[in-house]
Amino acid sequence: MVGRERELQILREFYDNSDTNVISVTGRTGIGKTTLIKEFVKDKQCIFFTAYSTTEMHQRALFGKAVGIDDDQSTLDQIYSKVTAMSDEGTAVLVIDHYADFAKTDKKFPESLYKYMTTVWKQGTVKLILCDSSSIQMEKSVYGPRAVWNSLHPVILTVDTLYFDEAVKMLPDTDRLTESEIYGITGGIPVLLEIAAEGLKNNPEDAVWRTIERIFLSKFFDFKGSPENILGRELREKAYYDRLMYSLAHGYLRVNQLSEQLGKPKDVVVPYLSTLMKLGLVTKENPVTEPTNRRKTRYSLISDYDRFWYQIIMSRYEDFVNDNRENIKAYWNDHISEYMKPVFIRMCHEYLLRQCRADKMPFSIKNIGSWWENNESTGESDGFDLMATGEAEGKNAYIFARCFFKEQQVDMMDVKELIDLTKKIHNKISTFYLFFSVNGFAENVQTVSQTIRNIMLIDLKDMV
Repeated sequence: MVGRERELQILREFYDNSDTNVISVTGRTGIGKTTLIKEFVKDKQCIFFTAYSTTEMHQRALFGKAVGIDDDQSTLDQIYSKVTAMSDEGTAVLVIDHYADFAKTDKKFPESLYKYMTTVWKQGTVKLILCDSSSIQMEKSVYGPRAVWNSLHPVILTVDTLYFDEAVKMLPDTDRLTESEIYGITGGIPVLLEIAAEGLKNNPEDAVWRTIERIFLSKFFDFKGSPENILGRELREKAYYDRLMYSLAHGYLRVNQLSEQLGKPKDVVVPYLSTLMKLGLVTKENPVTEPTNRRKTRYSLISDYDRFWYQIIMSRYEDFVNDNRENIKAYWNDHISEYMKPVFIRMCHEYLLRQCRADKMPFSIKNIGSWWENNESTGESDGFDLMATGEAEGKNAYIFARCFFKEQQVDMMDVKELIDLTKKIHNKISTFYLFFSVNGFAENVQTVSQTIRNIMLIDLKDMV
């Protein structure tokens, strides 16, 4: 299994901790929750049950078969007795995947399972893993204030997308630029990376476009974790949420801009955004130096997969429904740099943190994010792709970065623009200027960076 060391460590600590016996595992469909849990339990006593949206009687019969009861009339007590028998031989792990389906189907099930966890299994002989893709349903049924499990203070584990340096390990050998574009299309979602990897092995020519075809245009692949499927499953007013995500993907990031796009007042838009944040689809941020300035708050889509759907595919909706692939391909080719810029910024963010943790930078980072100023007359923003506060040689430091996803090399004009922009917030503390590029650096820029230690150049090919 690629990556997931952090998540596995959380599961190991949960297993070894006698003070907590319930953990909630969430993450969107295709993110690798089941693979992660199976990796964790492979050397443990385990009952792994995947629930199914069906009747109460059928659900119990399926659960019974998972514990070895070949009887369609299984009772919950009979099932729990099987778990108890296993726990008599040592700690048993009970995994219930798609837990929300079971909890909705069988209203008595959560309370009866809770009773066993707090009486028969209270000594920690059974470790319970409750897993589901719906963060909203898991909050209601597991760790929310009204959930029956809340009193047991369950551990909450959210499984996120893979980082770039992890994702490339799932792909056959190819060039870094191709890897970065595939990463941006798949959003680092393992099940989509597997599809991309299979395509690369079979037909490496024009690999990025072939990945787009397999994931977004194939009539034979319906990704259950797509934004449309998530919105349709979780929400009633899907149309407004869908339009909101489309607007975010097209760069309308502030509440007043989104209000205009939806034709709804701001006090209606904000709750919509809050719901999308609960679903793990949207995040909000402030400039790193102004974390409480609500006038500068902006929102964005979390997953690049979602952004690709709305920014590229939905921009060519008529071509999509008519399967005019050449038109979609042409549109993609015209917008690669624009689309990939936020992906590359995310990759640079990951790289900086990784290098600092490994003590490979001349500075440490305390806080990292972005910084921007709003132009109220045009509605646009200008700022740094990345900005961090930290320390260098025991003194406070600022780190400013620009991330260039363009065909040309980074030149002295690019360097000067960043340095001039820093004067708006610069004070007399240690300052570092970082330039990331997918196509290298002009010779005079390389010469300057060799002379001035606080100008640093990082090429895409060196970021893994």
